[in-house]
Formats: sequence, structure tokens, C-alpha cells
Amino acid sequence: MKASLKEELIKARNGKYAVPAFNFDNLEMMKGIIEAAEEEKSPVILMVTESAAKYMGLDYVFSFAMTATQNASVPVVLHWDHGFDIELIKRAVDAGFSSVMLDSSLKPLDENVKETLEIVKYARSKGVDVESEIGHVGGKEDDRNSASNGYTDINEALEFEKQTQIDALAIAIGTSHGLFKGEIKLQFDLLKELNEKIKTPLVLHGSSQVPLEDLQKAISLGITKINIGTDLKIACAQGIKDWFEKNPGGYDARKYGRTGVDFVKVEAKKKIQAFGSNNRA
Repeated sequence: MKASLKEELIKARNGKYAVPAFNFDNLEMMKGIIEAAEEEKSPVILMVTESAAKYMGLDYVFSFAMTATQNASVPVVLHWDHGFDIELIKRAVDAGFSSVMLDSSLKPLDENVKETLEIVKYARSKGVDVESEIGHVGGKEDDRNSASNGYTDINEALEFEKQTQIDALAIAIGTSHGLFKGEIKLQFDLLKELNEKIKTPLVLHGSSQVPLEDLQKAISLGITKINIGTDLKIACAQGIKDWFEKNPGGYDARKYGRTGVDFVKVEAKKKIQAFGSNNRA
């Protein structure tokens, strides 16, 4: 069933858990995510990035993602993740997404505010929630590489919240998109202070490979949504590799694809349980 991002994150904040937000790049990943959420009776955020949507085809993504969302037995927030193209974000709004994210985090604050307000105005007119980012989570996101990993400035976050009135705020406290190349060291003191001063539900991006105990501590300090992409990609690829190792002459996409689904489901269920969202649907 289709759900509201804002409503699910407020429930998570009150219940002291986080809603898992999973990226999908193909049908197998999407099926694994939905099956995991249903088996764990967990709300879930089903996300697609611009590059993934372009790879699969926008119309295909809009069609089968909406079908999966509407047919699921648990609350599903269909979310357009890390949007850079404002026109594509608006297309996602028009297609029926629950929420959209504009990522102008590398731009000066005034430009970030201006562009975010444009999306907020358009999305709110159609009942769609909006997420945006203050500070910049570095690494690789949607085929864009960035060495920047600037922590969120509290004063900028407060000003951004005041001016935009967004529904979810992604913050930078030491995570990174893609595979980590150095030590993972989250800034928990910064998170604690942000949570004390920011009323908007807080979101953590770039969380693949972060130790589960660190993510659980982040949840205890106010994180309500945790984005996971790379860990599911690795799981899907490993499942398919394992199938071909056992079936070197195999070729049936339905069979190796199903193994990919199963591996994604196992990884997704691990995150759901760690985030405490199981049995919250």
C-alpha cells in the first residue's frame, strides 16, 4: 500500500526505530526489497535514482514500481532519490511517487534553498513529500563522484529548515556513498545536537558497510530513515555469481534472477531487523 514519507518518519521518530530506504536498480532488487518488507511486516521506502531509472527506462520504472507499491501488504513509500534534474523530479511527482529528493547540497545555501523551494511548491500542490540535503555526503552517488564530505553545519540546517519547510532532512555526519575507502567514523555528537535543534525528521545517506551497531546508535540519537544501496547491489551480484558457479552451463534468467532476489531479501531483512522496523507495519 502506498504510504506517506512524512507520516512514516514521524511514526519512526516516536517509536525509536528507522524506516529502511532501499535503492533498486532492476526488477530482482525491487522484488527482494518488497518480499523482505512483507515477511518482516515492516514499512519500507522503495527508492530509485536518476541513473537507475534511465537505465531501466522511466516509463518501466514508473509502471512496475507503482504496481509493487500499490499491491504490497505493508506501507511502501515510493521515493525518487538524489534528484539533480528538476524536470525529472517533477515527472516523478506527476507519476505518483510518494516523495522526491532534490540534491543541491554542493551548491551555496541560497541556491539550495531556491531550488528546493521550487520543488516543494510543485510537489506539495500534488500531495507529495520532499527531502533535501544539508552538508554533503561524499563518495559516488548516481554516477557522480565527489571527494567532498562536508559535515552538516547546524546553523545552515536551521536556516534551511526554516525557509523550505521540507518533510525530511538528509544530513552529513561521516557516511559515504558507495564503497568506503577509509575509516568509518560517524559524528555522533553532531547528530545529537542536530536532533535536539531540528524538528524535521533526520535522514542518513551512504549507510552501506557502516557497522549495524553504529546505525543503531544513530537511530537512538534521532535518525528516522536510513538509505541502503550498495549492500543490496553486492548481494544481488553475489547471488547471481553463486548460481552460475553451481550451474556453469545455465542460462535461464528466471532461475539465476530468483537467486538474486533471494540474496537481496536476506540482506534487506538483516537491515530491517537491525533498524527495528520489523512488525511496525
